[in-house]
Amino acid sequence: MRKENKSKRGLIVALLLTITVAVIAQKPKWVGNTPQELNYTYKFVEVVSHGSGLDGARVSAIGQLADNEQLQDGIRVYRKTKETETIDKRRINNGPLQKTKNQHIVVETTIDGEKYNLQANRIDEWGGYKNGTYELHTLYQVATCEDPVFDRTYLTTNYGATPVAMSIIPGLGQWYKGCKVKGICMFGATAAAVAGIIICNNEANTAEKNIKLEPKYAKHYEDKKSNWETGRNICIGAAAAIWIYNMIDAAVAKGARRVEVKPAGRSYVSLTPALNTDYAGFSLSFNF
Repeated sequence: MRKENKSKRGLIVALLLTITVAVIAQKPKWVGNTPQELNYTYKFVEVVSHGSGLDGARVSAIGQLADNEQLQDGIRVYRKTKETETIDKRRINNGPLQKTKNQHIVVETTIDGEKYNLQANRIDEWGGYKNGTYELHTLYQVATCEDPVFDRTYLTTNYGATPVAMSIIPGLGQWYKGCKVKGICMFGATAAAVAGIIICNNEANTAEKNIKLEPKYAKHYEDKKSNWETGRNICIGAAAAIWIYNMIDAAVAKGARRVEVKPAGRSYVSLTPALNTDYAGFSLSFNF
């Protein structure tokens, strides 16, 4: 009896720990998977740089960008960097107003007496200390011609209604939003609850059979059956709670930061689902 109670308590504790697992900082979705360009005048480039701190890693990133993109076969004589900042705002998938600060970078380089300008936009960066040095991942838009048309980019943690639909299977919506640890925990917690339902139900059925096979121990097996049925009901409740939590989390929790790319200088209309405590419907937004 005590062992059975301990097993059930252990299952409940494991489920609760899984649900309440701490949300760790998620790396942006563009890390290792750069966005798709919308025109051929530029390309997205991810640069991984290192330094004693953030500032040092940033300086190293610009140097690497210039070296990797333009100077592999040349002799660098002189380099000068200019940076300007532009601010753009818009709403992504009916979410909060997103503001992007793009640092426009021009690296003036002299190669064998000839000047060359490398044009780029710093879109986003993500990093942290690793083995005593600061490792920085930086996403750039890099010009591939003299007069590039850089598409507009926005950073957002909103993913619209897609994760909610995917979360019919617990954890799948969180995985889609880049929160893979949370998604795995959500799926694992649901699987554990379902396994608990099956095990407890089977044990309850076995106890019921034993009541008929061994009438003189009927009281003992009735108690076992009752305990296993209680455990089954607890697991059913846990599975339902996890699924509901999973759906709510998929709808309202922020996902990993991602880059939204829109055509430069072009108007567009977006239609997205809108959910509120007072109404449900669609939101129409026009950007220009």
